[in-house]
Amino acid sequence: MSTSESATQGRRRILVGVDGSDDGLRAALYAMRVARATDSDLWLVYVADDSALVVVGLWELLETPAQMSEVGERVLAETVQRLVKEEGFPAERVATEVRVGRATDVLAQLSSQAGMAVVGRRSLSGLERMFVGSTSVGLVTSAACPVVVISAASTPEETGRFRSVAVAVSSWPPHSGALEWGVREASARGAGLRVVHVLSELVELPVGLFANVSADLERHVAPLREDNPHTPIEVQVLQGSPIDELVGLSREVDLLVVGIHTGGLALSGLVRGLMAHAHCPVALIR
Repeated sequence: MSTSESATQGRRRILVGVDGSDDGLRAALYAMRVARATDSDLWLVYVADDSALVVVGLWELLETPAQMSEVGERVLAETVQRLVKEEGFPAERVATEVRVGRATDVLAQLSSQAGMAVVGRRSLSGLERMFVGSTSVGLVTSAACPVVVISAASTPEETGRFRSVAVAVSSWPPHSGALEWGVREASARGAGLRVVHVLSELVELPVGLFANVSADLERHVAPLREDNPHTPIEVQVLQGSPIDELVGLSREVDLLVVGIHTGGLALSGLVRGLMAHAHCPVALIR
């Protein structure tokens, strides 16, 4: 079905990049679980990358964009079959579309019409990355909506397994957009929110720093608590390697939310590490 056939009736629309890979299927399954938990619609998009036609050996050789589109239609049909027939998601709440172009550019353009985008994160070879880059990295730095990345390390379980959403405060002052989006997502899922900041293990901390940082975080979340009285909000300050602590945290929550300051171009090593190694989906908020 086309996007015009999706009767959203005011529901949020979740954009999902589907490419026929296991990663794309895991992204679609995760998006379906979120849609079910938050009363959202699904928008599955397959992007036929016509630039891939010149790269022999990385993809099945296809002679025309039309043939690539046919592959896309088949992949989308198989994905819908899985979501609707096997998982029981309502067919009328799934829209599909095939586009031709560069996946990052197309999904970034469409993201302005979605409340969330979900993509899989593959471990590409050096040659693949040289030609096609990373759709997940490119989309995170250019999307108009929050992007949820399903890492190669994660195998998302049923949404709400832990009934916990975490926001990682990786810079100071805390990323207000990440906090606000995180508490809305936790509220929509009927989950609690954990606001976590990691202090470096490489320096000796002044006496009282933990208490001061905790107090500062409490002041930042106070308005969120007031506006969301039915969503439990916990503040937690840890010390250690930020990537190790946050990857460990990802084993205990349903979603890890991170605010990013990209300048439109680059992602920090911490963000890239979480995208690759987190054990739960990672939501990145610009």
